[in-house]
This record gives sequence, structure tokens and C-alpha cells, in this order.
Amino acid sequence: MARKVTVIPANQTKRSNSGEQKKKLRVAAYCRVSTDHEDQEGSFVNQVEYYTSMINSNPEWTMAGLFSDEGISGTGTKKRTGFMDMIKACEDGKVDFVITKSISRFARNTADSLLYSRKLKNLGIPILFEKENVNTMDASGELMFTILSSLAQEESRNISENTQWGIRSKFQQGIPHLNTESLLGYDKDEEGNLVINEEQAAVVRRIFRDFLEGWTVSEISKRLNEEGVPGVHGKASWYPISIERVLRNEKHVGDILMQKTYTSDFLTKTMTDNNGELEQYYIKDNHDGIVSREDWDAAQLELERRERFRETHGIRNTGSCNYDPFYSRIFCGSCGGKYIRKAWKGMREPFWKCENAEKKKGHSCEAENVMEASLKAAVVTAWNSLVAKRDEKVKIWENQAATGNALERYRSRLLIAVTADGPLENEVPELTRMFLEEIVVNTPTELTVRFLDGTETRVRL
Repeated sequence: MARKVTVIPANQTKRSNSGEQKKKLRVAAYCRVSTDHEDQEGSFVNQVEYYTSMINSNPEWTMAGLFSDEGISGTGTKKRTGFMDMIKACEDGKVDFVITKSISRFARNTADSLLYSRKLKNLGIPILFEKENVNTMDASGELMFTILSSLAQEESRNISENTQWGIRSKFQQGIPHLNTESLLGYDKDEEGNLVINEEQAAVVRRIFRDFLEGWTVSEISKRLNEEGVPGVHGKASWYPISIERVLRNEKHVGDILMQKTYTSDFLTKTMTDNNGELEQYYIKDNHDGIVSREDWDAAQLELERRERFRETHGIRNTGSCNYDPFYSRIFCGSCGGKYIRKAWKGMREPFWKCENAEKKKGHSCEAENVMEASLKAAVVTAWNSLVAKRDEKVKIWENQAATGNALERYRSRLLIAVTADGPLENEVPELTRMFLEEIVVNTPTELTVRFLDGTETRVRL
């Protein structure tokens, strides 16, 4: 039996009740200007005024929101709060139609462009790009949109490469690209030159001095926070890594190393440390230094020494926050493990225990505990032995002060000065912090004390 197909014509006209008014289209506009230059500020304001007037003057439209991002790159959406607010409004059913100036204003990242245009298309919300005259709901809209999005992304790549080329070209001419917003101790004058900010420079000098006197970066950061010393942004917010960055920043001695980092991905603006991938340019004595070159060189050598020391002993952390001069300097003569301090409430005297003798860590070492008083007594005995040999030691120290590296010169001058005060009766934390390299616990009453000048004394208590 033959089948019969009946065609039901489409009803092109929606019937409405006699008193019902036609529903207005809720229209949202998105505006973005990627720089904050004065010549584009007007463009941004003009976009806002233009779309406000366009939507309000159309009797069939109603304003669903004007979303904007000013001074934000279009290669990503992470920092574009206006853009994400618009997407949220669409997802919440508050928008029927979106208008924007061009595809490059919407996004310069092809993946983002396609992701969000399809997201809105699935919600039944078209996007009209005025410059390209592309509507994402049209039959050929997505094809044109994909092609033009790729061109917008490529344009962004070219802009990024041209910008980087311009910066590198200046580097080759010895012209630095400086940003002092996060540079402690310096401001820029009208010509873009670095000038010392004396209030902040005092903090920089203090950090170098404390470090060379034996304080760890953790201790230095804690002290600055406790004293409320403001940082580069005006707040007392110091971390060990920020102290280390101050110590390693060559600008504090008056030099500039250019191209420390580079943009490895123009879309995500990912900055990568330059470990030889690109040329670097070093300018010596580019501006007035905050610290002397002698102190700078000594600090760099001390950073290297502490790093080697941590590697030798398998120490991961950067130091104690308890101002303990013995922290990470006491080691087991049996297994080489680090001794840790034990001081519980009600305990008459703290003691130190090999970390490998801890039951919870497997109890792989049988080393006995040592009382903190014994450590202090050992340091006093070793120091007084050093003072007793001062006459012969001074000749060595004077030679180091004349011919050694910056750190040896710094430390030798200090030793000549402080040993002149004679022997100690009690342990002095400042001297321990400044000159003690390590103590090896052979037994609770037999310890080997090593000072940073290379002197080693075996102490029996």
C-alpha cells in the first residue's frame, strides 16, 4: 500500500492575545580597549556612549547591560571581569542579544572566541560583530567568525613580537626597560632614570647587613614584619623569597641585567626565566647603587655558601623563624642527620635530638640527646680557644682581608675586631649566628665546633 505524505505548512505568524505587547529584545554590549593610553581613552568612552545610545534609541530593544574592560589584553579571559560578567548574565537568562565592535575586541584568542561564541549560540544568543558584519546565528556566521578569529589571533602575535623586538633592540643599545613599581629602593625621574628612594634604601641596606651578620632570610622577613617596616607597596608584608630577591637584585649595587625573563606564550602572557634561551645584556654602574660593591659581592658569595651547605646536609628550608642561632647547624656524628630542638612546656631546659633517632621517623639512629647548655658551653670553649690563638690568627685574617674574596675580607675584618674583646664567659647569640658553621655531636659530652673561618676545635665537656 502506497504511503501518503501530508505537508503541514509552517506557521510564520505568531498569534497573540489582543492586548499583548511584543516583547522587547534584551541587548547587551561589550566594549574593550587593550591599553590605557590617552589616545585610546577617548575611543573607550566613545564605545560606551555609542552603544548606550544605539540600544536606548531602538524601540524594540531594551538595555540588558553594558559590559566593559579597559586596559586589559584580549588574548585571555582570566583578568577580563567585564567579559566574564557578560557571559554570566547570558547564562542567567538576562540577555537575548550581544553586540560588540569587532572580533578583536571580543577576543584575540581563537580558542576563547570559539568557546564563548558557541556557548552563547547554544543558549540561543547571537553575537553581532559590527565591523565584520558577522552574526554568529547566520548560516555562514561561524565559518567567517572562525577565519576572522584566527586572523585576530595572528595580529595579536605580530603585535607581541614587534613589541618584544622593540624592547630587545633597546637592550642592544643599552637602554633598559624598567618598572619600579616592585623595585625596593628606587623611583624613576622624569627621564626614566633610576633614582634612590632613601626611605626604602635604608631597608635594603639593613637586609644586606643582617644577612651578612648571619641572619637567615626567614628571620629577616619575620623581624621586618614584627617591626611593621613597610615594603615596596607600603605594607609590612615580607616573605623569605622577597628577602632573597632583594639580595640577588643587581640593581641594588648600581648594575642592570636586561632580559632576565621573556614572554614564552603571547596568549597567556606567561613569563619564563631566561636560562640562556635568549641573549642577556649587562650594564655595570648604570645608576647609583644602594649598597657598596664590596657588600654586594660578599652577599652573593654568602648566598652561594649557604646553598652549598644546605645541599651538603640535605636541608630544604631557608632557616628558622625563632631566631635560634643553632638552627640547622647541629649534626649527628653517627649518621650525619640534623639535630632538632625540643622545648616543651614545663621543661626545665631544652635539648637537641637527632632527627633519625625520632621514633616516628623509623628510629634508625642510636645517637643520644644533647642538652642546649652543652652546645652553648662548647661554643664558648671553642671561641675562647680561638681568642687564645689570636696573635697567630690575626696574621691569617689580615692576609685574607687583603687578598681574599669579598666574603673572606668581610669576615676577617670582623674577626679581628671582635676577638680583641677577649674571651667569653657566656655564649653570645650574635657571635654564634655570625661565625658558627656547624657543631658535630659525637657524644653528649664530646662535640666538634667549626667556625666559618675554617677553625675546628674538638671540645670535651
